[in-house]
Amino acid sequence: MKKFVVIALAVTLVLTLGVTPVLAGNGLPDEAKGKHFNLNIIGVSNPKKADMDYAGSGNGGGGVIFVALDGHSKINLVEGADYAVLDKNAFDSDGALLQLPDLGLDPYVVGDKGGADTISDYSVFVRPLGKPGGWATITTCADLVDSDFAGLLSGKFVKVLNKEGYFGGFASVEQVGMDITLRTNGKNGKTQFTNVTAELLTIVFKVEVELADGSIIIDYIRVPIFDDIIQGEYWDYDNHNLKLLQVRFYPIGTDVSLDDGTWNNE
Repeated sequence: MKKFVVIALAVTLVLTLGVTPVLAGNGLPDEAKGKHFNLNIIGVSNPKKADMDYAGSGNGGGGVIFVALDGHSKINLVEGADYAVLDKNAFDSDGALLQLPDLGLDPYVVGDKGGADTISDYSVFVRPLGKPGGWATITTCADLVDSDFAGLLSGKFVKVLNKEGYFGGFASVEQVGMDITLRTNGKNGKTQFTNVTAELLTIVFKVEVELADGSIIIDYIRVPIFDDIIQGEYWDYDNHNLKLLQVRFYPIGTDVSLDDGTWNNE
C-alpha cells in the first residue's frame, strides 16, 4: 500500500509542477531536465474556424497550435517575457501567434563573429509523433529593415540573395527538414528529439557585397529573431501529413554558430 501511495504522490507532483522526467535515449541532453515549455503543433485536415486568440501572457491558451495537415501554415513570432500561445489557429487570415522570450544573441558575420554572443538563453528541441509517414519543413522568415545589417558589412552595395518567404519577407537559407521531422515506421518510429535552436530562432541571410574596388564577395549573416535588423518574424510550417510535432523549450544554452555552413551553399 505504501508503494502505491508514493507513486501517486510522485505523479501528483509532476502534474502540479509541470515537470516531465527526461528519459534516456530520447535525444535530449542531460541538462535538459525539469521544467520546460511544451508546444504541440497538430496537423488537421479540416480547417479550424473557432476564435482561438488569447490575450495576456503566461501560458495563454496552452501549448497547442493547429496547422494544415497538407500545405503551408503561418506561425507568427512575437517577443514577450515568457512563453505563450496567443493564437492557436493557423487557419486564420493572420495565422497562429507564438510568444517567446528574447534569445540573448547578437547578429554576426559567419566566419568572423568577433565578440558576438552566440550562446542562446534557451534552446528548442523537436520530435515527430503520431502516425508514421508524415513530415514537415519549417523555415524561419522575416522582413529585413536594415540592409547594412547594423554595420556588420562594409561595401558600397549589398544585395540579399535569400528566397522570398511563402508569406512574405525573406526565408532563411537553413531549415528544419524531412531528415528531422519524418515520423518513421517501426515499433516506436522515430521519436527522438533534435536541437533546432539555430534553425528556428535565427535567420541566415546570404548576401552579395560589392567592394570599393568593384570585386564581389558572398557573406552569410546570422540574425536572431527579435533583433532590430529584422521584423515580422514567422515560421513557415509546410506540412506533408505530419499529425504531431512536439516542440520543447528548455532554459539551457546552445551555441548557434555550431550550425554554420550546414545549409550547403544555398
